[in-house]
Amino acid sequence: MKRDFELIRKLLLDIEGEKPDLRSYTEEQILYHKALLLERGLAEGPKPHYSSRVFSEIPDRVIIHKLTWEGHNFIDSIRDEGRWQRAKDWIREAGKILTLEFWGLPLTLDKSNRTFGSLNL
Repeated sequence: MKRDFELIRKLLLDIEGEKPDLRSYTEEQILYHKALLLERGLAEGPKPHYSSRVFSEIPDRVIIHKLTWEGHNFIDSIRDEGRWQRAKDWIREAGKILTLEFWGLPLTLDKSNRTFGSLNL
């Protein structure tokens, strides 16, 4: 399954208490991406449960207790829809690959909303 940063963003917002619309995603997509949140250290919870009968990259069950410090920092940097859209547009136009390390940059927009961390938008 391909990693979907839009779904990751929505799941983090959901864990934090906002209620984004997740209806366009399948249960398998949600479970897979919740497991990625745990794997990357953005959320805390028990290890995802995988069926012992069938090999699959999709877990049967994922329980998330809370966001980690890093999870809160990540969602704080992309909470604003306008900032999120500008970052995605910049990445797409610049031919960059979106990674979580990218989001580790200090994410501040100047008054002209053209500077994203140390990057110009």
